[in-house]
Amino acid sequence: MSQQPKRTFTRAELSAATWLGTPEDPAGPQIAYMPDGYVVMRHGGDRTAPVLVYDADEWAAFKAAAAAGEFDDLPEQGLPDDHPARL
Repeated sequence: MSQQPKRTFTRAELSAATWLGTPEDPAGPQIAYMPDGYVVMRHGGDRTAPVLVYDADEWAAFKAAAAAGEFDDLPEQGLPDDHPARL
């Protein structure tokens, strides 16, 4: 079974999106729910960085993995001791 190509979004579409992130870390990850059911994620501190695109199934799997703690042991390299992720 062949996979369909990943959906891409124009700069205009991404600029028009409502980006959500944590107020404690505006440079952290931000997500936006796109009108066609996709979720996009970007680096809040570098808005020129590539955007990750998730379809509904991928986003559900990502959220389930996060809720299950699968990312809890990732290294927090480069973060200062008082960073919210370390507290």
